[in-house]
Amino acid sequence: MTDTPILFDKPFPETQVYAPYKQYTNKIMGTVLVTAGFMEPNGHGYKSSTRKAIFRDGSMRTISPGKYNIGFDYTKGFGTKVISMYSGVVTKAGREGGYGYRIHVKLDIPFIYQGKTYICYQAYAHCSKLLKSVGQRVAQGQAIGIEAGHGSRGPTDYGSHVDLDTYCFIKGEKIHLNFELLAGGIDEDDFIENIEVMKIGTSGLDVRWLQQKLNIAVDDKFGEITKKAVEDYQQSQPDLLVDGIAGENTCKKLGLCNSAIYGKEKTVIKSQPIQSSEITDSQGKFDFIPKTDAEPLLVNWVQDNGDHWKFELKDPKNGKYNWYAFKPHVEIVKGYEEDLKDDDDDNLGDLDNETIGRWEKALKNCPTEGCKKATAKPENISSPGVDASREIARRDMKNLSPERLTSIKKVAKKLNVPAAIIAALASRESHLGTILGKFGNDPGWGDNNHGWGILQVDRRYHTILGRDDPYSQAHVEQAIGIFSNYRDQVAKKHPDWPDEQVLKGACVAYNSGVSNVSTIDGMNRGTTHHDYGDDVIARAQFYLENI
Repeated sequence: MTDTPILFDKPFPETQVYAPYKQYTNKIMGTVLVTAGFMEPNGHGYKSSTRKAIFRDGSMRTISPGKYNIGFDYTKGFGTKVISMYSGVVTKAGREGGYGYRIHVKLDIPFIYQGKTYICYQAYAHCSKLLKSVGQRVAQGQAIGIEAGHGSRGPTDYGSHVDLDTYCFIKGEKIHLNFELLAGGIDEDDFIENIEVMKIGTSGLDVRWLQQKLNIAVDDKFGEITKKAVEDYQQSQPDLLVDGIAGENTCKKLGLCNSAIYGKEKTVIKSQPIQSSEITDSQGKFDFIPKTDAEPLLVNWVQDNGDHWKFELKDPKNGKYNWYAFKPHVEIVKGYEEDLKDDDDDNLGDLDNETIGRWEKALKNCPTEGCKKATAKPENISSPGVDASREIARRDMKNLSPERLTSIKKVAKKLNVPAAIIAALASRESHLGTILGKFGNDPGWGDNNHGWGILQVDRRYHTILGRDDPYSQAHVEQAIGIFSNYRDQVAKKHPDWPDEQVLKGACVAYNSGVSNVSTIDGMNRGTTHHDYGDDVIARAQFYLENI
């Protein structure tokens, strides 16, 4: 198994951090608030000795004694689970003075610096309780402690947060690291901020883009006027929830897709390859002079090109060409992906991906007994088994619109999980959304208001993404990220199992955890109605054949 590189939606700060704190999101860690940056000068505690640190740009710097932070501080809230970024082995766990309860993990993922490979460690501090002990293995995304503000005087010595220190030893000397270096091969393009859900209080260029699309006054701030304009637009669209919040579906409808470039000053954008940071050639360029009410430059894609952003411009006057803009002169907002073309949506099994092909083959060949009577009876189906599972899946198809299928297929390609499996999990979890908001649950929720969306991500264990719509791509991606991680864990736990049983085991783990996946014959025991894995596989085989 290879751990998923930890890349948040924007780079963790290497500067002083002040309230109000910003949110950062990753599919393994979920959403956190960053309360202190890497090596920030006014960080926690006085360091009496010289320290060395390697920053995001790869430079190693010597930090003189003084008051500064040696890692990152973040929080998900007092009492929440502390998640391990990467897999590894616990080397130290217990009380460490002002760090309170602290746990160190020797990571499986290597740290490569100047062509040499080093073993890397991560230490998570200020926990009220540790969930792993020395010598135990830790899987990526697994809970290893409980967040608090534990120090030398108790669990509320500090405000609740996790102190994360990533380090290695180079020539016997302890070197602190920006953990983002572990991901390797990071381009600045990975850190262009995505559009987030916009509501009262949101501000920034994404709000400006929204206001421009709504044809209202532009001030970069989401206030009552913007909310009313969003509500009016939602009211005009029969398939949008009218709530005054600009989430994924509303933004897509408005066309906030791909990327938008905003100039900070009079900006020269050039169509020829850039030789240096100075643009002096008069050939193949034009001036982009930003105005408050100007429509941004919309582009198909953006990539890092040294001192410049390279992009394909959507511009009716100048055509579609490769253009370049000097980075300090512009800012970029990355919107949502545009929907796939209709002719791409003919068949769930048509995904051009070798890895997905492997798992689709496993799905086709996976043995299954289908659902048990306890699952079939509430659906007024008298005989349990494969036919019953397939009939339930057939009935749920009415709730799988082309737009929803498109969203599922995008996640399938991104995370290498057959779209048929995603649809089947949604069928089993919520009848593809049919039962959401019923039986005393709020709209979009199930399981006594604990599970969100068609795939029922449990807010007791995860920070819920895609809250604007229970069918949103953000929700599906979060849920299937969890599923994909379980599949990797099952494969590592049972290296001799064929793909068919690993896939079924991942389905079981989605319902009852990896610890329940012990034997092939008994893996369904302990799941809901003791049939979860077999039932999902049978439904998925139906979807693979019929959608």
